[in-house]
Amino acid sequence: MSTQSERRLRVIRCLLVWQLVVAVLAGVFSAAFHSAEAGLSATVGGLICWLPTCWFAWKAFRHRGARAARQIVRSFYTGQAGKMLLTAGLFTLAFIWIQPLLPVALFAGYVAVQSVNWVVPLVMSRSQRRAG
Repeated sequence: MSTQSERRLRVIRCLLVWQLVVAVLAGVFSAAFHSAEAGLSATVGGLICWLPTCWFAWKAFRHRGARAARQIVRSFYTGQAGKMLLTAGLFTLAFIWIQPLLPVALFAGYVAVQSVNWVVPLVMSRSQRRAG
């Protein structure tokens, strides 16, 4: 039987993998149904969501155990602050460096990847309830 922290880490890994998959798929579908520029913009939008989430996961979940409670809380705060700064910085860089950029596709890719944050935990909790 796995512990609570092992289950949590499994959900986080699954979340990060599915976020990357959705970022790539958003780009592929946008390119296929609209244009190469839309595909690039949607992929970049997805990666703008995914990369800061990777940072947060690494920062927030590197400490474990009751003795590390202060470090865990501090890691969550610094992880979230870093995630917000990375997100803002990556959006800024995208608007400066990527030309032509389609803002609607960029934000659609971001929102698609962000929605994975709600879907994956729900699906995994349902499958764990059925299995256990």
